Amino acid sequence: MILACDTSSVVCSVALSDQGQILFQKEASGGQIHIEKLAPFIDEALTSNPLNIQNITAMATAIGPGSFNGLRIGLATMKALALALGQPLIPILSTDAMAFGLRERLQGRCRAVIFSHRNFVHYADYDLGNAGELLTSEFYYGPWDELASPEIDHYFGTADRGFAEWLKEDPAAKPVNEKFHQVAADAGHVALLAELRQADPVPDLDELEPFYNAHYEAKKWIPPSF
Repeated sequence: MILACDTSSVVCSVALSDQGQILFQKEASGGQIHIEKLAPFIDEALTSNPLNIQNITAMATAIGPGSFNGLRIGLATMKALALALGQPLIPILSTDAMAFGLRERLQGRCRAVIFSHRNFVHYADYDLGNAGELLTSEFYYGPWDELASPEIDHYFGTADRGFAEWLKEDPAAKPVNEKFHQVAADAGHVALLAELRQADPVPDLDELEPFYNAHYEAKKWIPPSF
């Protein structure tokens, strides 16, 4: 049994899976809701059946790329639970989880996209429809007007905020928008994919960090002038 969360986007999602079946799933969407919703959702998952806590064999969390604060909240919470329950924590890339959910719907070369800020996005390529493992060898980070490629059959990911507006309103986005599939963060896919990866070595919790795929710098405080 796997307890999983995904806080990589504006969606806060928690799920419980057992042998390929989703036993519990709950989510909410909104800006900066992870600190408010994640713990109650986990508590509901663990108390929905008295045997859930005893039967959990691992935790799983989406580690990025994605929301800077969301990823920190999700990983810190799941680390604490893993230590408290004495269970391993399985990190799942956010784009792997999205691709896993689309593996039976899409065929060919697909590009996963996650909005970052301003006009920047994270993206990674997958070959869906094949029997191989869902893995990407390289991640990219750049402006959204560099997404389009004639080699890509489908685009998928979280189209929100400014990225959603660009897709719908900018004529330059047409090659991407025509092939774009909206996919929200989903802890259910994180849990099911983690079931398949339980045999993989799990990094030491002290070494496990969010995968931001970009270098973030703290804003310098500027004193106000009066």
